[in-house]
Amino acid sequence: MKPVVLEVMAPMLSTVEMSCRSCNLIFDAVGVGQKLRNTSENEYPEDWKEAISYLSDWLQEITNLYRHRLEIKVIDAQSPLGLWMQIRHRLFRFPAFIVDKKRTYIGWDTKELEALIDERIHAQN
Repeated sequence: MKPVVLEVMAPMLSTVEMSCRSCNLIFDAVGVGQKLRNTSENEYPEDWKEAISYLSDWLQEITNLYRHRLEIKVIDAQSPLGLWMQIRHRLFRFPAFIVDKKRTYIGWDTKELEALIDERIHAQN
């Protein structure tokens, strides 16, 4: 049985990272690397951090519940792919979920999302 694909779209928290590995090593060696990362993380509002934490916990629960029957892809809503998917699926609030590229759900109701996933699993049988 092919797993159901769940694409999760939400704004992600990003930190300051240099694309140059040598630069990161130098910043870490002089003691400013972690300070830069902590500063950028702390600039986000608390409600964003709480929402991302809740979403992460929720995805862990869904992963445990569906195990091999579900493939989860997390997409940063602020990335080019995320922007394209927002337009394609008309998703402008978050978190947004796309089940097997067919059905969409926006919000925090676990029962409703699980019902969509179950519906796709049963449709494959």
